[in-house]
Amino acid sequence: VHPIHEVVKIDYSLPGCPPSADTIWTFINELLSGQAIVLSYRQIHYD
Repeated sequence: VHPIHEVVKIDYSLPGCPPSADTIWTFINELLSGQAIVLSYRQIHYD
């Protein structure tokens, strides 16, 4: 088993284990609208 980034090129990744639905939603909305992607520490911290 290999991490996905060792198999294919990854353009974006969301940190977290796993990222919350809110984090994914924010990321996709900003990506599709052409905005700069800004995620707060609260959205991407590891527990």
